[in-house]
Amino acid sequence: MNNNAPKILLVDDDRFVLDMLEDLFQDDYQIFMAASGWEAVDVVKDNPDIATVVMDIKMSGMDGITAARQIKEINHDIRIIFHTGYPGDYDEDEISEQEHPFDYIEKGDSISKLTRSVNNAMESYCLLKDNHSMVEYAESMYDMIGKSEAMQIVYQRIRKVAAGDHKVMIFGETGTGKEKVAKAIHNNSPRRENRCAVLSCHQKPLELVESELFGHVRGTFTGAYETRMGLFEYANSGTIFLDEIGDLDITTQANLLRVLECGEYCKVGSPEIRKTDVRVLCATHKDLALLVKRGKFREDLYYRLKGIIITLPPLRERREDIPLLIEKFKDEFTIEKGLPPKVFEQQSISFMINHDWPGNVRQLQDMVESSIILADSDIIFIEDVMETFDITPATNNHNNDNHKSLSEKVFEFRGNCIIEALNETKDNVTQAARLLKMDRANFRKLIERHKINLSK
Repeated sequence: MNNNAPKILLVDDDRFVLDMLEDLFQDDYQIFMAASGWEAVDVVKDNPDIATVVMDIKMSGMDGITAARQIKEINHDIRIIFHTGYPGDYDEDEISEQEHPFDYIEKGDSISKLTRSVNNAMESYCLLKDNHSMVEYAESMYDMIGKSEAMQIVYQRIRKVAAGDHKVMIFGETGTGKEKVAKAIHNNSPRRENRCAVLSCHQKPLELVESELFGHVRGTFTGAYETRMGLFEYANSGTIFLDEIGDLDITTQANLLRVLECGEYCKVGSPEIRKTDVRVLCATHKDLALLVKRGKFREDLYYRLKGIIITLPPLRERREDIPLLIEKFKDEFTIEKGLPPKVFEQQSISFMINHDWPGNVRQLQDMVESSIILADSDIIFIEDVMETFDITPATNNHNNDNHKSLSEKVFEFRGNCIIEALNETKDNVTQAARLLKMDRANFRKLIERHKINLSK
């Protein structure tokens, strides 16, 4: 067996079953075995990189459910498959959402069902670990979230340009995170020990932008009550990030070109020439080449600033990153505000994945925070999300289905699905939740939210 193969732990107090499982999986995985719950916990303690556990439930001493609970405390990501000949021993009411097994296989089921379940568990575990590594690297090095191919290209560009001193132009729609890219470049560059200054040029008057960039002397203009340091002085030997450079006035463009060409500038109202050594990074959501053709942006400055281009994808083109961003924003906001942990239900996550997000990551973050504030429980339902988009329940014409809002129709449809599942299972909450492929705890909260009476 290849020592790099994933590790699997087989747990059963029946030696015949253990031998059968070993024969079944030894060609594909590194095998560990345990004859009791206690032994299984010890094996995982000694081998925390075990990916999957196939475990009997009914065992003397520590049963499988108790062992699974302790194993999850050691490695929350481990995949546990209950493999038992006693279906009645497994009660979902005893298992919390965090301790829920990856799968449940009865010993009377076909061998192919067990092997398929193990293969799925292994694939799920390995994918999770790969994604964790990918996401953790980007977050730790660049303070950015995303595992998509589009974001991997961005990370590669950041890594390549950070080491040098090249000019970088960052393109992207509003809210895609252009400032984060600029700071990631600075923080991983030789200039990282010095300052990184940020200036948004968006719709700011000439006098203010010139003062922000170059500084001014006292009395130069109304309100200049004292001499002020500009960013080229403040960030000397560091980096300046100019956001929305396409909004820069044509006069300021000429002064900026001088700094880029010879490292010289003058404070507003002063003839004294000053020197600076600053790396300039720029960003815009506008088509600068088109602005050059229209005479609104200097062609020489355009080519000076252009350098290496990094293009940030809009959120709608990297939808697979949305669940990661939701989780990040949710955790940050609840911790910052001292709120209890929150969970976005799958329907609400699916709704957000399919939304086009014209405001991109910034809009998503605002929506996550607003949904948490508006939610009445620790679960964020699709109605809570829709409310942040002003998709609110209609107050009139409730008797006419055509006048119901999307939120009302979704709420009504889900309520009917819950009632149908409960009727089919004779109000057995566990079985109804399983029928709808939902966690029992969340299903119970939906019953309460829809005010469905189970005592009838």
